[in-house]
Amino acid sequence: MELNETRTPRHVDANARKRSSATAVRILLAGLLCAAAAFGGAAALDDPRIHELLDIRIGTAPRAVGVAGNDGAQPASVAPETPPPGFEEADEPLSTPARPAVASDSYRFLAVNGDGSPVGYSPCRPLHYVVNAALAPAGAEHLVPDAISAISAATGITFVYDGTTAEQPSAQRPPYQPEAYGERWAPLLISWTTPEAAPQLKGKVIGTGGSTHFGYDGGPKTFVTGGLDLDAPQIANELQHPDGPMYATAVILHELSHVMGLDHVEDHTQLMYPEIGLPEGLSDGDLNGLFQLSKVPCRKDL
Repeated sequence: MELNETRTPRHVDANARKRSSATAVRILLAGLLCAAAAFGGAAALDDPRIHELLDIRIGTAPRAVGVAGNDGAQPASVAPETPPPGFEEADEPLSTPARPAVASDSYRFLAVNGDGSPVGYSPCRPLHYVVNAALAPAGAEHLVPDAISAISAATGITFVYDGTTAEQPSAQRPPYQPEAYGERWAPLLISWTTPEAAPQLKGKVIGTGGSTHFGYDGGPKTFVTGGLDLDAPQIANELQHPDGPMYATAVILHELSHVMGLDHVEDHTQLMYPEIGLPEGLSDGDLNGLFQLSKVPCRKDL
């Protein structure tokens, strides 16, 4: 199995609203995860509210489907480390989002299939999520639910909260954990954590996010689970400022948009621009990109 990871650092200057350049480093991994990243920018380093957001895209290479042997027996088409296919998969999308009021092409996808269609989550099954809230800062109770509501409205994806968990974030989190979550893909893991538990949050990195996709025989890929890690101490400090909740929400929305399948754009008016300027939520390009992700086909084979 090949694991691909893209890391794109960002700087956020919440006071001066300065925008700096960022250097993206693509890291290819095979089997073991290698750590590397490049950070750049021209923000005022003495500002205590400067943060870097490490946006991670994780994807697995397509898995091969078994071929019948000479005796005509048909081997299992799903690898042992994957769950039985089609869990909670309906025949049609569970919800259809409203088309954005203003058309915009200011969006990009993190991953696309061979035909150019975007990789996203199946709209025909709910996306379960759990939250490791042990370190959630005071005043943060509504941040994740509010961001998920906004993403759900934009994509049509039905999110189901499965409660809290003690699971810790991991750069190589198994997408299938039957002992913990049953015979289904592991739920999206949202963690309020620290750099000690999640080393990718070291320094001024305030959040990471990503999803894992699967496909067969070179066919279309679909995200099946993901993770979002938030630096609880940094966000706790952010929430001490009058506009802190607004910025924290923007951080979570940005990372959830990566989880769903959006990449950075060069249009500074969009939330998916590599810096947060005025965090007013999802903009027209963001909404149009998320709307396109609602058209991902159903996947009863996953």
